[in-house]
Amino acid sequence: MNITSPTKTGNYPDRFEDCQTAIEEVFVQLVVEATRAGWHHEEVLAALASLVDITALALDTRGKTDVEMRLSKLRQTK
Repeated sequence: MNITSPTKTGNYPDRFEDCQTAIEEVFVQLVVEATRAGWHHEEVLAALASLVDITALALDTRGKTDVEMRLSKLRQTK
């Protein structure tokens, strides 16, 4: 997976747009692979939106611990 880093450190005016651009190719590839596997385009997008919501809520309500543990495990498998 090849995701570019932010173009500058810290906050800057176009940081959000740079993040979107950086992850767009991976996102599109995920949608393509899921549809090739037999999932309908609409359900793939709905599932991704749900995962985003669940992750955002987890980060907000549990102080990141559960999500950070899962992310840590994912990082260790690389």
